[in-house]
Amino acid sequence: MPSDQKQRPRHKNHDNRDMILMALSGGARTLVEVRENFFAFSRYFGAFAPLYVHARADYDAFLDQLSQDLDKMVDLGLVNHHQERYELTEVGGQQADEHLAGMRQAASLLRKLLQPQSAAKIGVAVHLGLAAVKLPAAFLSGSVGLLNDGIDTLLDGLSSLMVYFGVRYAKEQLVNAIFIPFEPSVDWFTFLSALLSAVVCLGLGLYQRYIGMRSGNMAFITQSIDSRNHVIVAGGVLCGLVAVLLHIWLLDALIGVTVAILILKNGLELVVELIRSRSDEGSNLSRYEIGWLRKYQQFKQDQLRDWLLYLVCTDQAHTRHDLLQQASTALDFEQYPALNAFVGGYQSYTPEIIEHSLAELIERGWLAGDETLQVTPAGQAHAHSQMQRANQIMGHSLFEEKHGRYRE
Repeated sequence: MPSDQKQRPRHKNHDNRDMILMALSGGARTLVEVRENFFAFSRYFGAFAPLYVHARADYDAFLDQLSQDLDKMVDLGLVNHHQERYELTEVGGQQADEHLAGMRQAASLLRKLLQPQSAAKIGVAVHLGLAAVKLPAAFLSGSVGLLNDGIDTLLDGLSSLMVYFGVRYAKEQLVNAIFIPFEPSVDWFTFLSALLSAVVCLGLGLYQRYIGMRSGNMAFITQSIDSRNHVIVAGGVLCGLVAVLLHIWLLDALIGVTVAILILKNGLELVVELIRSRSDEGSNLSRYEIGWLRKYQQFKQDQLRDWLLYLVCTDQAHTRHDLLQQASTALDFEQYPALNAFVGGYQSYTPEIIEHSLAELIERGWLAGDETLQVTPAGQAHAHSQMQRANQIMGHSLFEEKHGRYRE
């Protein structure tokens, strides 16, 4: 094997090469098993459609492309082919290890970003960075409003610093008691700085809210509300500026009062949550859930449910045991090297989640039976409707080509 084998330029059709290398790092696999490594990513993130609603032309084209890529990788000395199974050569194994190491490094960085201490450090950096922009601009322009906003941002940075030490030394409740979101009044001179602050704080607030919900840490919820208040103030400044330009002075005043009331309301709600978190009642963080994340979790649950129904509809599973076994095997992501390297063995579908989806199918009347399962007419109708919806996006489906009886 030439020593410069790894330096060979890639063929333009080798878009799948890295993934194929990582898929084969787990041992010899067939073409279909290699394909499953690609679909495992979509399953992990809740999109089961490629498993059962892939258009025939796209389905065949994808397998053909994988076959061509594998053949070219055989020619390049990266893969060996024996009796319908592919395995890595020594050079291919080295490249696969490099890609897997990169995946693990990216996953490690992502996990660090999702740690409360990292979120607190980022909060400190963002607020102090914004203050470093606003305060010099305030002194240069002589804008009192901009100076107030810059001081508020600086205080937010100090608040973030306190949250960091609170998280590090497990004193989050004390930090919450000291810092309650507060916004000074701003005038139209603060427009540009508030707009910059709004854009940055919008992303920061979502990040802080996610960390707070993920860790159950009320300090980050408090800071996310404060970041959201910056966005609200920026919106108020925009409207107030338009009102001033139109000489509608009363509207400007009303907007200011409305913004102040909203911020005060948020502060009072957080005080109540702080009191509850220190009492036996506990703090109810569900009200602070991010809406689109809740919808995404529901989407994943619905996709899993409909996929289980599909397995029974297409006679791939006849009993409860078979269905649960197939689902557990397909959703065991440790068998897929690339995905396992990225998620670190974390399973997004526990046996309890799978059982819940099966129970929902029976509760909805789409499946019937105790051990042996049958699809009810209502279940067939739901499966058919899902196929129709998918066909509108993807064209004629593999499902309907094989099971025309559901087209009615």
